[in-house]
Amino acid sequence: MERKTFININEEDFSYLVHESPVSKYNFVFFHATGFNAETYQILFEKLLSYFGDQISIYALDQRGHGLSKAKSDHTQLKSWDVFVDDGKEFIDSINGPVICSGHSMGSIVAAKISSLYPKKASHLFMIEPVLYSRWESLKFSLMSKLKINRKLDIASGAAKRRREFESLEHALASYKGRGAFTTWGEEWISSYLAGGTEETKDGNIQLTCAPEWESATFRSSSMDTWKYLKKIKVPSEVVYAAASHTYSPKARKGIDRLGKNWNSKCYDDATHFLPMEKSDSVTEDIIKYIKDFL
Repeated sequence: MERKTFININEEDFSYLVHESPVSKYNFVFFHATGFNAETYQILFEKLLSYFGDQISIYALDQRGHGLSKAKSDHTQLKSWDVFVDDGKEFIDSINGPVICSGHSMGSIVAAKISSLYPKKASHLFMIEPVLYSRWESLKFSLMSKLKINRKLDIASGAAKRRREFESLEHALASYKGRGAFTTWGEEWISSYLAGGTEETKDGNIQLTCAPEWESATFRSSSMDTWKYLKKIKVPSEVVYAAASHTYSPKARKGIDRLGKNWNSKCYDDATHFLPMEKSDSVTEDIIKYIKDFL
């Protein structure tokens, strides 16, 4: 896939990966998870391209504060995921033709909200391991935030303490391999994450382009208003998730099943929140089957 730059209305630079086909009928637009970047999912995109070829175009955006995008990202000003949704809407508006919105974790919520707000453009939705709680759980978390009651969020605290700088890509790979969030990732996936999410420092080292403070703030500002968008979605929508997911609650899963016949779900018993990394072949097959039904 080729890397290009998208300039938004405020003249901010966003980097994205793309495989553009002049004969494609659909555009598959993917939004990454918090702290990651478009290139992290390169393996997934390559598998899709090896099957569909030029039948589809694929776009993957480095979201604000992530990857190689240079848009403003002041962590003290980040209060919700609305800014990611606004960026995503503007991005897909620059793409000609119908869009299959997809994403992982936070990215799947961004994709879902765009599908709700932009039904004439977003014709299909494929969510992977969404950050989604039931209506009551979401209301409780929202009230805690409004009352300034600190909700314990280990993942955000851990992100804030994340090491940012390394001597080299090799040192970073060795540091991540088999540890923490990367425990179940293959080396190729970690290498893709580093390739799309690091830059060289002035002293010759490398550092993560997603600042720990921004990643932490993104976790803490997670959307708790998603249901009002989901209930408006009438396009064919699919959710794949792990049984042991810590971001997609059992109550939320039941809520999705009640949304309508246009929704379909699939559960993986032996996976975690990093489903695309752990089950890339199976998840790719799920996406292929989903797209084949209407291509």
